[in-house]
Amino acid sequence: MNKKVTFLENPIKQMHLFQESTDLLQSLFILPLHLSEDSWQQTELFTLAESLEIPILFIYKRSKEMKSPPSLPKRTFYHTLPIPADPVEVKIKLTSLQNISMHLFSFKMKGQELEKINQKSESSFRIAKKFQHLCMPVPIRNNQIEINGLSQPSTEISGDLFYWTEVSDGKYAFIMIDMCGKGIHTALIHMSIRTLIPELLKRVSDPIIITKELNNHMKGLVQGMHKEDTINACFSAFIAYVNTKDRLIEYVNCGHPPAITHAPHTNLILKLSEGAAHIGLIPDMPIKKIVFHYDPGNRFIIYSDGLSKTPNPSAADRTEGIEKEFIENAHLSTHELLQQLLLSRMRHSEIDDDINIIVGTLF
Repeated sequence: MNKKVTFLENPIKQMHLFQESTDLLQSLFILPLHLSEDSWQQTELFTLAESLEIPILFIYKRSKEMKSPPSLPKRTFYHTLPIPADPVEVKIKLTSLQNISMHLFSFKMKGQELEKINQKSESSFRIAKKFQHLCMPVPIRNNQIEINGLSQPSTEISGDLFYWTEVSDGKYAFIMIDMCGKGIHTALIHMSIRTLIPELLKRVSDPIIITKELNNHMKGLVQGMHKEDTINACFSAFIAYVNTKDRLIEYVNCGHPPAITHAPHTNLILKLSEGAAHIGLIPDMPIKKIVFHYDPGNRFIIYSDGLSKTPNPSAADRTEGIEKEFIENAHLSTHELLQQLLLSRMRHSEIDDDINIIVGTLF
């Protein structure tokens, strides 16, 4: 390979040559190196050598009292060559630098391609995150009910979701989903379900039928896939309807952490844990719906296991602590209570899972 060799008589003034060299694979820079302490300790020369990422051949004159070169730059590839030199030695050094430059050039090209891919991925993730944020439900507050929620993804995009809506006069629907596993597949399933939910909650108005339809949806998504690829194609869910006129709650809990209701006047606490297995696990699974009355002033909380479970090595379950914090902070507004629950979790340990919380008050 023919190399373009540049001898740097004045390396500081010739620095522009590095920037203008568009084909580093064809370039070799030779930098004169004198072994006097004063010359080598020149800060500018050392800084220049350290900043380069292309091969350099440092040359210096032989002398009777020649010493070994001092510590040379660590952030570039180079050889040193005392002159006058044997032609064979020169050829070996130049061939070595040529091979280094070829490998370095290839490495840089791959690095640049990876950087472009990473930049595109980061941009896509940011757009997806904004889109997920725009799909969040708007808080509700009227003389019947108050609802507020919080989502804290552990990564750029979340696999979990929650949604609520008023399905008819005085009747409200809630759903929270926690995907099994982590990765892009959870976000894809998230969005496929998110597009179904608004129409499904209003059309069906029954937690049992919604559970069946979501189970069938998951069955359709994984149809034709290898069994080992469908292990994490399932999710826990809490699905509920609140009838504020008759003061009735009906729900199905599909393997989700138990929602909690608390009546401040009587201090009655209910854990809403019954229902079915994870959605997507069993084709025709048994489903149980629970219906009960509530008193005016009741508050409730629905949350994902990112709030209750902590990563190894502690792997602690904070369910009892969440219940205690929820009751002790009953005087707080829904917004303040959400922030308090999240802050408590952040203080406990590292967060490695999505956190979703819905808090509400029934008047």
